[in-house]
Amino acid sequence: MVAYLALQAEHSQSREKLAALLWGEVGEEQSRASLRQTLSVLRRSLGATGREWLLIKGDRVVLDLRDGDLDVRQFEALAAGSATVDLEQANALYCGELLEGFDLAEDPFEDWLRIERERLRLLAIAVLENLITRHIAANEPVAAVPVATRLLCLEPLREDIHRTLMRVYAAQGQFNLALAQYQRCADTLRKQLGVQPEPETQALYQDLRARRNEPVARRTPEEREPREGRACTHYVKSDGVNIAYQVTGDGPVDLVYVQGWVSNLDYAWESPKLARVLHRLGSFCRLIRIDKRGTGLSDRGTGFPTLEQRMQDVRAVLDAVGSQKTVLFGSSEGGLMCMLFAASYPERTSALILHGAYARGLWSPDYPWGRSRLELEEDLLAIEREWGRPADMSRAAPSLVDNILEREWFAAYLRNSASPADAVALWRWSVEIDARDILPAIRVPTLVTQRTGDRWVKPEEARYLASRIPGATYVELPGDDHIIWGADSDRLIDEIREFLATAQPVPTERTLLTVLHLDIPVSSVPANGSSSDRIKDWQDNAIRHLNTAGGEAIDLRESRLVAVFRQPSQAIACAFRLLGSLNHIGLKVRAAVHIGECERRQGLYVGPVLQVTEGLASCAGPGDIIASRTVRDLVIGANFSFHPRGEVDLAGIPGPWPYFSVA
Repeated sequence: MVAYLALQAEHSQSREKLAALLWGEVGEEQSRASLRQTLSVLRRSLGATGREWLLIKGDRVVLDLRDGDLDVRQFEALAAGSATVDLEQANALYCGELLEGFDLAEDPFEDWLRIERERLRLLAIAVLENLITRHIAANEPVAAVPVATRLLCLEPLREDIHRTLMRVYAAQGQFNLALAQYQRCADTLRKQLGVQPEPETQALYQDLRARRNEPVARRTPEEREPREGRACTHYVKSDGVNIAYQVTGDGPVDLVYVQGWVSNLDYAWESPKLARVLHRLGSFCRLIRIDKRGTGLSDRGTGFPTLEQRMQDVRAVLDAVGSQKTVLFGSSEGGLMCMLFAASYPERTSALILHGAYARGLWSPDYPWGRSRLELEEDLLAIEREWGRPADMSRAAPSLVDNILEREWFAAYLRNSASPADAVALWRWSVEIDARDILPAIRVPTLVTQRTGDRWVKPEEARYLASRIPGATYVELPGDDHIIWGADSDRLIDEIREFLATAQPVPTERTLLTVLHLDIPVSSVPANGSSSDRIKDWQDNAIRHLNTAGGEAIDLRESRLVAVFRQPSQAIACAFRLLGSLNHIGLKVRAAVHIGECERRQGLYVGPVLQVTEGLASCAGPGDIIASRTVRDLVIGANFSFHPRGEVDLAGIPGPWPYFSVA
């Protein structure tokens, strides 16, 4: 009612018309009664502002907007203006169809709303067409890109606008973006109309393909970015999931680059800035890049990943390309998996490089740089709301915030990397991880680099990493960009190259392992003559489960089992199977799982992790599985739930130690 009266404020409306418009499907008596009730409610509500907005005189009703502000009327006035600034403001005001998301199951109102929506949509299209013409005439092709892109959102079948974008991209040397625009045009026409592009569009496409392949000397400086060496995308199966990877470069060192959040291997090459960084890395390394499970060209819809699964994906790729040992380069969230991999598989890690990385995503009293829960929710709402629009790079890359081509590419890159829902879920998953406790277990040469003005990850977070990873080198670089292909990317690549030229392997017998400690209370073991057979039965049973789960028994007694695993989820899953199996034969057991650094001396494992796990097991009751906070934080995404049980002080080991029951 208010919306209709506001848009018709120049003329009073009859009660009969309003009743028919909004309650036309009911009888006349009921519609008039509904109208009277609604007008009464509106009059009281609007009157609470201190003046009379709703004027009712006899049979006529009007909304008095003399002191009001109506965006539709502003839009119409600006759209009729002659100045470019008026048209730009009109474009900014049009944020979607009239009363977007609002529907009323009354035919008269729906008919009126449909006509008004189409009228305003056509007016918005006219504004966009006018702006494109003005930007092109003023030799401002970059300014025309977002306008043309928005017009295509309203009119996706407009080949003339597709051609305009193709020409604009080509004028900037972005031939791959121009050709990709043609492909979007062709795909849209095929899906919606079942036709091919017009001859003019096809001819432009062929011309741009030929120009892209011109000799380098004839290209503009932006076009001269190296385009050779682009890789084919390959796939390898990892636990039933197809993982996409590419290999470029021919340097003597293998380097796996793990990007943060989401990625798309193919679309990365469409940015000259990112392509240049990848080519530079490939000049001194064999560069191996992957799309993590759930993103990009790898299988989507695989559920929440775990860091362990992502580590196994990297191992599968390394095996596929014949890499025995590699440098791990993780940026942003990609650093978490790289840190865990380096600690867990030092024999396959020659060095670790972290840029803009962090150990924990969320704030805590002992980690004051993380994001609060409120900030996290605001970030997630913004991601879903803005997904698909020209990317806001004010935090990711302030140096590129005015580069509309880069913003358009980055938005398309994100869209091709994940859906909005998946992007939000992966972001939420990543900030829940806490890898602080594994940092001392990283025993490979490590370089930590950080931009001083990074708006996503604070320098304090990078310094925290460097101070807790043994022997790490810390380099702080000037600049504000979080991404690796922002301003002064050459300096970052130079630091990486210099580090790898001097990094020396660190011989060590230490590694990160998960310990499972299982106790059988004495009361569960029978005191009769069958006890030796019973003990042998449960021990044989335990060994079978360990072999299946990839565990190694390091202490096996009548009433105790201690085993080590590469991954915490393996240990937890094995504990559940053991508890079920032993309960079946009448043995009530308790178990604990913890992860930490172990050292192997003369074939024996030693380290505080063993004492901690034993102490946690003493807190468990029959049938319980207890896990440390470190284990909980590293298996985010696994099919386990953790419930706080308390804290325990362990003799000779700094604490207290929070522990959780696992279900």
